[in-house]
Amino acid sequence: MQISLNQLMAWTMVLALPACPGGGKETGEPGETEGGATAGETEGPATEGPATEGPATEGQATEGPATEGSETEGETETEGPVTAGETETEGPTTVGESEGETEGESPAECEQADPAADAAFELVFKDWDEDNFFTFEYDVQCVVDAVTVADAAVTTAMTCEVDGVSEPASLRFAVAPEGAVDWDPGLAVRLKVEQDYDFAAKRIVQLRAAQDDAILAVVTSGGMDNNSGYPEAFLPLIYGYSLVCEGAGDTGGDGTPAQIDLSDPGKAELHLISHHRGSLPIDAEHAYAVDAGQVGNDGSPHYPLWQEVLLRRVRVGE
Repeated sequence: MQISLNQLMAWTMVLALPACPGGGKETGEPGETEGGATAGETEGPATEGPATEGPATEGQATEGPATEGSETEGETETEGPVTAGETETEGPTTVGESEGETEGESPAECEQADPAADAAFELVFKDWDEDNFFTFEYDVQCVVDAVTVADAAVTTAMTCEVDGVSEPASLRFAVAPEGAVDWDPGLAVRLKVEQDYDFAAKRIVQLRAAQDDAILAVVTSGGMDNNSGYPEAFLPLIYGYSLVCEGAGDTGGDGTPAQIDLSDPGKAELHLISHHRGSLPIDAEHAYAVDAGQVGNDGSPHYPLWQEVLLRRVRVGE
């Protein structure tokens, strides 16, 4: 069969026509896709959402906790405690220094001795000798034989019973400016004597009324571990010492001076720095006249303090 050129061209046109509508439909749908793609890229979450205005940009990077909370406010909190810490540190240091300066300001008495203070004493009794380095201890009953005053010193002469034998004794010390001693001949007294040189240099003499054991006189000289023996010697008065002169000068070749503290509970108290004197009231007519001699650290490794103290009961104004 022969096909003419005109017939061939007509068939070709018929076959080509259906392809046009299909191509148009596919072109229209991708248009919607392109619309979605454009909206997605322009207004969608990827552009305006988290990437541009979301938490990643404004919340965390620009305005979020990482910038203002952690760095800006965090630095404020960090600087806050540091500032407060420095203030607190400087506060106590300042107070401590003030207190230290106040406590460190030693009383003038630490460097200025009172020439009237005299705590020296002399005891004559059996083998007592302050130059003998041995232990010596007696506690005996005596009777006062005489009380005499000469050369600004008062001497009490006694007769004591020692193991059934009468023994003479005498105790001598400075007259107190407050008044005469408060005992007379004929008074029954108790004489207690202690000396200890076993890693110490302690001497204590007590004179007490035999009737009620009231203090008439107490004299001490030397040092002892833990202040042993001294507080007991002054009972019922309370006796101790205070280191109020740390860093102060020397009042007389005794090392660093210290202070004795003496009190009659509920009544009166007396504080005397090395080489000073004073009185502790008893009542309107009586007092304890007290002289502190050397009271201080003399460098001994065996005891903290050397203490020379003289106390006697006196009649005020006599």
